[in-house]
Amino acid sequence: MSEPMVVIKIIFILSLLLVAYAYAGYPLLIFILSRLFSRPVRQAEITPKVSLIITAYNEECDIAAKLDNTLGLDYPPDKLEIIVASDCSSDQTDDIVRRYGARGVRLHRRPERLGKSVAQNHAVKQASGEILVFSDATTLYLPDAVRQIVRSFADPQVGCVAGQLIYVDQATTAVG
Repeated sequence: MSEPMVVIKIIFILSLLLVAYAYAGYPLLIFILSRLFSRPVRQAEITPKVSLIITAYNEECDIAAKLDNTLGLDYPPDKLEIIVASDCSSDQTDDIVRRYGARGVRLHRRPERLGKSVAQNHAVKQASGEILVFSDATTLYLPDAVRQIVRSFADPQVGCVAGQLIYVDQATTAVG
């Protein structure tokens, strides 16, 4: 067998091993490490000021439902700041958000479309909450979602909390 063929076979085998590691090895490694170095997270019923940042681009069909859902959360209204980061929406999204201004919703509109991350980063500069919660316009929360998220921040070692995201196809399921 020629030397170039040996090199190609080695590269092929290493590529397969890399793919196997990405799909099975890494999750297994994280599972093992979490068992070896786990520590319980201290949780408590706390109510710090939360800034909920909703990123939107041309979401006129969904933004009202999202804002109604957010305003209906079981969290003290004086501790919940709601900011919609509009990434230069060209539909009625901004006008719909402005209608919620009297209920405490703030619109932070980007003058040019630069993408979700830029819109979020600029909204963060406007936020006054101790904890930031990021959301898309199409993501609806259970009423106690923010309370559940902030519970883990009672532990000073916690710097980030993620929720459970469940995708539902409203057209094919009665649950949706």
